[in-house]
Amino acid sequence: MNLVKSLEHNPTIADFGLVEEKIRGCESAADLGLRENKRRSQAFSRLVLETFFQISSDETDEHIVDGGNDRGIDLIYIDHSNRKISIGTCKTVSNFKNSKKNFPADVVDCVISFVQDLMYHREELLDSVNGSLALKIRQIWEIFSNDRYKISVYLFSNQARLSSEPKQRLLEALSRHEIELFECGLFELCHGLVKHTKPKFTKTLTPHSEGVRGPQIRNTLSGVECSVSLTELVNFCSTQNGNFDDRLIWENVRYFLGIENEVNREIKESLLAGDVQEFWFLNSGVTIVCDQILSMANGCHPFKMVNPQIVNGCQTASVLHSVSEATLADLSHGSVRVRIIQTTNPELIKKIARASNLQSRIGSRDLRANDDFQIQLAEDLRSFGFYYKRKRGSDRIPSGLVPIDSLRVGQMLLAYTCGEPTKAKTNSQEIFGEYYSEAFDPARVNAELIVSMLKIYEQISTRREKALALQKSLAKNSFEETWLVEGHFHVLFVVSELMKRERFPLTDFHNGIKLVNSAVEIVDEFAKTANKAAYRTFRLVKSKPEILKILDRYTGSCGVIVGQLDWLTDLD
Repeated sequence: MNLVKSLEHNPTIADFGLVEEKIRGCESAADLGLRENKRRSQAFSRLVLETFFQISSDETDEHIVDGGNDRGIDLIYIDHSNRKISIGTCKTVSNFKNSKKNFPADVVDCVISFVQDLMYHREELLDSVNGSLALKIRQIWEIFSNDRYKISVYLFSNQARLSSEPKQRLLEALSRHEIELFECGLFELCHGLVKHTKPKFTKTLTPHSEGVRGPQIRNTLSGVECSVSLTELVNFCSTQNGNFDDRLIWENVRYFLGIENEVNREIKESLLAGDVQEFWFLNSGVTIVCDQILSMANGCHPFKMVNPQIVNGCQTASVLHSVSEATLADLSHGSVRVRIIQTTNPELIKKIARASNLQSRIGSRDLRANDDFQIQLAEDLRSFGFYYKRKRGSDRIPSGLVPIDSLRVGQMLLAYTCGEPTKAKTNSQEIFGEYYSEAFDPARVNAELIVSMLKIYEQISTRREKALALQKSLAKNSFEETWLVEGHFHVLFVVSELMKRERFPLTDFHNGIKLVNSAVEIVDEFAKTANKAAYRTFRLVKSKPEILKILDRYTGSCGVIVGQLDWLTDLD
């Protein structure tokens, strides 16, 4: 199975240049001690993690396993919320001429060998890999001893895809373990992860009922609403060879998020498990914006559109195409509502996209990026020396400013000001949705509070980095010694609780920092009594009340609580 189907085009040198610009933007965060080629490889992995998997820039290192003894694997992202494990191999070339070559075939044998050792739980695998990869392997084995997660393998490159023979070998090997294969080459990177120029093309869509025309404003803004059969929409979304036509979604910034999500699963289930005749009633429909509607004849005649773009309903269209291609489901009796809007005004297109997507559970951060309070925070934080990254893909950091990611700030606020560390850990996708007004409450959140919170969290983060380094060096998991990697938001929560009980304002970072030791000791006691893998312990709803019970025993004590965490304080 391919992530994005090929078009009848080849990527251009301009496409290559745009991806190169993105890679260079990530190189500044790569380890300066690495050789140039390794630094570039790490930067490419960062680009993929930040843009494709939506990982904040300060978390990407946790998922990169690239380096000596990496068995051909460059990144592993364990998504506990969606119960999915993504294993990625990233390859880059430094000039456009080499980008025309296929993804290196020798990597296939490395991936097959690694997957076999991983799935058969071969202990000797740990002896043949670096510490970062060993850590991920131990985590995966721990997960599979208790749960069932889906595994996918991704091939990312700024080249062409695998040639047919090695691809078939890889597909056959992965299918034995029910592992899917996804490929993303230069063309998909440029036109999906890095948006480029809008193509010029026309497509037609034939309704099965007469369209209802909307009001016409001059000759540049008009619209029509109609009902279209699911089969017709699949045909509209297909290229001549039957692949999904990516030109339709270049304006839709949410399509290339890459992760299988709840919305897609629900759409697919409604198609496969129920009567497709109900689809019209269950789905909110598709909105298409185009430069021009060339024909709007009465009756059920085709609508011919110039440069159509699906600005809402892209998930619907892509899942419909996938179901049609991969299953025997009969879609001919189902239908869906379609709105076609003619306009070339870019600002109006943005307004239409925003209005159409307000109720979606995906991309809420994108929709909140231009919220008045977010803009105000960005301006105020700049005066403190911080660059507040409101939007995904904001990789041009002004000189002299320290970047902070709005998603990470939202997570911290949930733990620090709202007292919800478990939500901060497990429901980060809702920070700009359901929890937005709670986390970003203008009545209690301002730049001063955020800066104070960041300074306190910096102390926790330093300890967390030491814990992560130790975790990578351990031959086996230890629940007692590595919990801080997963429990950092709970420590921040306890700091805020201690501050409230001592009547310190949450903006008093000086006293907040002094309480970090006490907070670490309290959460450490909880982690020891939980006696579970840390990734499970801190996702439990009961983690907060259990920690509060321990905290109650120390109410009024501001000094370092009796106990030793030498592994945190003495590790070089």
